[in-house]
Amino acid sequence: MSGARIVFLDPGHGGKDPGAVGVTNLFEKDVCLNVALAVRNLLKDKVDVRLTRTTDVFLALNRRPAAAGSAAYVSIHCNAHTTQTANGTETFFRTGGTAESRRLAELLQRELIESLKRRNRGVKTANFRVLRQGVVPSALVELAFISNPEEERILRSSVGQQNAAEAISKGILAFL
Repeated sequence: MSGARIVFLDPGHGGKDPGAVGVTNLFEKDVCLNVALAVRNLLKDKVDVRLTRTTDVFLALNRRPAAAGSAAYVSIHCNAHTTQTANGTETFFRTGGTAESRRLAELLQRELIESLKRRNRGVKTANFRVLRQGVVPSALVELAFISNPEEERILRSSVGQQNAAEAISKGILAFL
């Protein structure tokens, strides 16, 4: 796909780093990878999608491929809390980030809320390393709380993962 706009997807965690672990032992790293691969499949004919990982491997944050020159960077995660009642979807962009990063985060959040029907925790700023590294519009999505039994069921299901992937795809296309 020559001349296409490039979008980087970063499925959080991987390999020896499972990320958060759900109440029935669902690993965040697996949900993130499944959703990212589905986003890639949905966008492959429209955008040049590149993933920081395509298998269950560990990549240190400083070893993740640079997204320089791409149109957008989206890091995909599941939230967790010590309280199982914590719930909802939120999206972050870098503290002090650009208006374009804010716009990307807002579009992703809007689509995720519409698709997943979870509580809207809003668009927020954070100083996450994966967002600080980028020089392109960047956002980090927290799909839902893997520590919440109801939300873990959604994150485990192929329908829930596909709904998340479709929402992220729509948000990216709206951004581009």
